[in-house]
Amino acid sequence: MFKIKLHWWIFLGILVGALVGVAVNKTTYPAIAQEAREAVFQSSSWSAAEEASEMKAIQAKEVELLQQTTVGSWIYWIGKLFLKLLKMVVLPLVISSLLSGIVGLGDAKKLGRMGGRAIGWYLTTSMLAILTGISLVNLIRPGVGAQIPLPVAANVAEPKSFWEMINGMIPHNPIASAANFELIQVLFFVILFGCFTLSVKAEYRELIGKLANSVFEVMMKLTLGIIKLAPIGIAALIATLVATTGPELFAQLIGYFVTVLLALLVHIFVTLPALFWLITRRNPYRVMKAMLPALLTAFSTASSSGTLPVTIERVENGVGVKNSVSSFVLPIGATVNMDGTALYECVAVIFVAQLYAAANPDFTLTIASQVTIVFLALMVSIGAAGIPHAGLVMMVIIFEAIGLPTALTAVLWAVDRPLDMARTVANVWSDTLGTTAIAHKEGQLDESVLFKRSA
Repeated sequence: MFKIKLHWWIFLGILVGALVGVAVNKTTYPAIAQEAREAVFQSSSWSAAEEASEMKAIQAKEVELLQQTTVGSWIYWIGKLFLKLLKMVVLPLVISSLLSGIVGLGDAKKLGRMGGRAIGWYLTTSMLAILTGISLVNLIRPGVGAQIPLPVAANVAEPKSFWEMINGMIPHNPIASAANFELIQVLFFVILFGCFTLSVKAEYRELIGKLANSVFEVMMKLTLGIIKLAPIGIAALIATLVATTGPELFAQLIGYFVTVLLALLVHIFVTLPALFWLITRRNPYRVMKAMLPALLTAFSTASSSGTLPVTIERVENGVGVKNSVSSFVLPIGATVNMDGTALYECVAVIFVAQLYAAANPDFTLTIASQVTIVFLALMVSIGAAGIPHAGLVMMVIIFEAIGLPTALTAVLWAVDRPLDMARTVANVWSDTLGTTAIAHKEGQLDESVLFKRSA
């Protein structure tokens, strides 16, 4: 009997979700949009600049009002429950997988070598992403001549210093960090715990290894069960997004949107595959085909961390990477390897700077400022959480550094969600190719799973 593969079901879910979203948007969105703006402004009139400044609050109110409709309630809560199921398995899967992988290495030297290769991949690909973004935004110049009202006020997070970011990686209580889903703090503790496990007596090390392996096997079974729900959950997420996407401000940001998307496509389909081929001499597009369920989940959830269970399953069962590599490289990559975020930060900041320079002749975006943007885009992408909109919040740091008003981040909220979805694909794709390349170098890639079978 002909069996439809999961990625085709997910494609179908995206299509159905988009169609349902369009129908809901056409029938209910105009009234929801008007009511949301009246609720935010406490008035029946507002300027375009005021609307831009409050776009985050407006979109949140639109989602709240959508839930009060019959169809909107169904699509919102189905998508919400699917995301919650994915999030539910992340921590136990990551902890058991990472601990199992480290203990399974049996040698701290192997761990150090693998970690060095992972860091090398993260820094190289993030820098290539930034250079791609800065080249295209300076070539296309989407902010020059764009008629976009600049906001008059906005509420944004205060930027953190470098040392505050480092301090935030170390948990004061690992249990509390796990409860609060502070993934990078959990990873820090588990890596330390795993490293020191290698130094204890064999009987204790084996006991911890067996426990981690047992939990990991159970969590993989649970994860596979949740993945089967992906077409329905993804359909609901896409429907909610399309239903609450108004066309007005999006049309004004089309140049910026296209620039970011084009840069991401170049990085996804050209830069990363070329680097992977240079290292492994293997076809990267075969890896892409095997990873489609994970990449489509990344697109719909806009969360590298939320996609992690699917990524681990596909990398191991679809590509052939041994657990000793995937369990170490992927959880760290989902937290610190943010190619798409780095690229986006760079393009977005320069786009806003172009807008601001047009309205304020005293402001000049110098070469030195662009060098600062490159460096900070790399740094904040490492510190950004693998959750929706994290990159937009972290952008405040770069705005402060080059003298842009932080309120201008509000301009970008209208189209941030679809771009967040696209850059999450770039993040997960980079994690995948990096893990596969490292596994190839470590001799931990089962070639028979993907590369030695018939095409």
